[in-house]
Amino acid sequence: MYSLYDRILGCMVTAGMGDAVGAPTEAMSYQEILAKYGRIEGFVDGSDNLIALGNKIGEITDDTSQMYEMILAVIRSRGNLSVHDAGNALLEWSRNWPRYYPRNAGPTARNVIAGLREGKDPSALGRAGGRYQQGTSNGAAMRIAGAGLCNAGNLEGAVRTAIAMTECSHATQIAYSAACAVACAIAEAVTENASIHSILKAAIFGARRGEEIGLKTARIAAGARFLPMLMKAIKIGYESENQCQAEQSLNDAMGIDSAAIQPAVAISIGLFVAADGDSINTILGGANIGGDTDTIACIAGMVAGAYNGYAALPREWTEVFLEANPGLNFTWAAEQLTIISTERKERLYT
Repeated sequence: MYSLYDRILGCMVTAGMGDAVGAPTEAMSYQEILAKYGRIEGFVDGSDNLIALGNKIGEITDDTSQMYEMILAVIRSRGNLSVHDAGNALLEWSRNWPRYYPRNAGPTARNVIAGLREGKDPSALGRAGGRYQQGTSNGAAMRIAGAGLCNAGNLEGAVRTAIAMTECSHATQIAYSAACAVACAIAEAVTENASIHSILKAAIFGARRGEEIGLKTARIAAGARFLPMLMKAIKIGYESENQCQAEQSLNDAMGIDSAAIQPAVAISIGLFVAADGDSINTILGGANIGGDTDTIACIAGMVAGAYNGYAALPREWTEVFLEANPGLNFTWAAEQLTIISTERKERLYT
């Protein structure tokens, strides 16, 4: 039986699981993962990974912890998130998660948080350039889930919230396009009659709208357009005969740039397609593909989890994950987001 609460909880938990299952292989190549693990089939001990050094089995990283702080900001604002709310959420993350900050802070987040601590305007910080991948790194997408979850079935609302969430750090046409694609995919995936086809259409809509808004209002950053990369990844996902072939083909076609948002998000959606939307197979694809595996698996998990819900997850997985991450109160957050999303939908149609 359909439950919006179950879909919202599934989105958050599956994203966290993707982050945790992908952390041990972060910064490794596809071939290095094969040599060390054969193939990742579940949570493994990755505590010797230089990026996830000392992490417990099933423990999250910066990806999920930033996503969680942004979700809390969405809840505090009752869905009316502003760029200042989003900036404050980044500051809260830097204070509340010393295990991951500054250790795991990405190239954009590190600079933006430093500016926010100095009291600088978050809108100006988000439009700052001058550094490679400033504003085009994948942090904008890995924390975007709340934008879709508070706007179930409302793609324009998901775009507006995603822009507000992204502007404080990644105000570029590239990041807007990729972040809005994920937010819209989630907003559609949590609806009762969602299908893989409708989710992909929503992602394409978000990519177009995000880019359109970015070209008018954001800093125009150097880099490839996201939408063509997304379309290519979807095609590869559909054409691949199995998951392993999809991973290799996506890797070969796009490379695994550890910081760039375009391939990270496109590959995440491609893996979702290749797995026929299955939550566990989707995040395992992210863990095995190489590069920024935790981020790819986290983003892919957001979409798959929103589509399948929490009840579809194996109990043995959820037990390990919840025990390893006591600082995440996803059940309360899902309750609040369900209320907010329902209220916003009712206002939209009255």
